[in-house]
Amino acid sequence: MMSMISARTAVDLNKAVLYTLYEHVHIEVGSMPKIIENARELILETSEKLLFQAGYNGFTIRKVARRCGIAPGTIFNYFASKETLIAAIMAKDWADFLAEIKKECNLAKDIAAGVSAIYKGIESFSGKYESIWAGCSGSIIDQFRKHHVMLRQQIADILSNLLLRFANGKKALPVIHIFAETILASAVQKDIDLASLLQFTSLLFPQAAD
Repeated sequence: MMSMISARTAVDLNKAVLYTLYEHVHIEVGSMPKIIENARELILETSEKLLFQAGYNGFTIRKVARRCGIAPGTIFNYFASKETLIAAIMAKDWADFLAEIKKECNLAKDIAAGVSAIYKGIESFSGKYESIWAGCSGSIIDQFRKHHVMLRQQIADILSNLLLRFANGKKALPVIHIFAETILASAVQKDIDLASLLQFTSLLFPQAAD
């Protein structure tokens, strides 16, 4: 029994000695591995602040790494390039805008109020990134456009819920995706104002406007 305890104690001591030696060596050479909790979230939050402070041209992976207190290579473990990181920032931000749009639409008293909330939400998002898009390479916009169908579907789903509430419970019409595309294009390109869009809405869904 005593021999078993002694053997176990020896093993524990050996582990302690090895760990102490490891810790001492790595601290001395300044290469102690750094464990960062929620690294991806930290990178995204830091990157978003830097993006709007420095603009697209002043935004670099090295600057993000310096602000996060990590090595640039760590960022590449999560994002393949500067463009991929910026696209991820926009996607994360859009999710927040979309949540706010849904909240406003749930409180809408009629379909016009819901359409207004969707239009204004997209317009605000587009306005926020307008200067970034103006200076960035086409690859970022292309990456975001890959999700265009998903964005349109998200808007169409909100419109469908509005119609179910305000158009006598009828099912969403086949034109709902075309209408969603119209709202998306109008809010981003600003060639159709909100008043004109609401007039079009009343013509497209007259029962909902009554």
